[in-house]
Amino acid sequence: MAKKLILVSILLGLVALFFFYGGQEYLNFDSLKQHKDELLAYSQAHFWRTFFIVGGVYILSTVLNLPGAAIMSLAIGFIFGRWYGVLLATTASTIGAVLVFWIARYLIADWARARMEKMPSTKKIMSKLHDDVFGYLLFMRAVPLFPFWFVNMTFAFSPINTKQYAIGTYLGMFPVSFVIVNLGQSLSSVNSMSELFTGEVIFSFALIGLVAFITTMVMRYRNSKEMAEKLPESA
Repeated sequence: MAKKLILVSILLGLVALFFFYGGQEYLNFDSLKQHKDELLAYSQAHFWRTFFIVGGVYILSTVLNLPGAAIMSLAIGFIFGRWYGVLLATTASTIGAVLVFWIARYLIADWARARMEKMPSTKKIMSKLHDDVFGYLLFMRAVPLFPFWFVNMTFAFSPINTKQYAIGTYLGMFPVSFVIVNLGQSLSSVNSMSELFTGEVIFSFALIGLVAFITTMVMRYRNSKEMAEKLPESA
């Protein structure tokens, strides 16, 4: 119990330090526009140092659920370009999500799962997760409608293992990161976030969600078919 309290204290302390020193003032669109030239110049002079520093900040912000994940992805796209940017954003978000997954399981998973399974509203959700946990993870990661922290916490209480969780998170986040990182390359020519999220971009997100939904349905169909084929053999 003491170890858990220490871990919670450290996490809360880091969040408090972030807001105390005005971290939220740097993770916004206006700040990014204001400092984009300095960021680009520094990254060109110290590419790999910047790459790992930004990755570390992204991981930490994911673990602490700090605001500004979309801004960081835009900055990554502007600084590192399409492919390095997508690699960094997807990998960092996956590592951060896995750490949240572990922390949530360590701190409250058993307590929360027991109570969630007693509530009618959440019991149905939990039973569905047991049926096809990987498919649901893939779908919820690929659809930006679900908050990142919500998905992290939900699947910490599911039967999914770490390997499945990491693979599903990476695959689900990759297309979303690809779209946002690519938007970051347009940072020099826009003046607000609303200019970035055009109808074409919204359509891209909808298409990603549709593909994820179809993929999930195909996976569920194949799993149910395999189970049906095994039943006569076991009978």
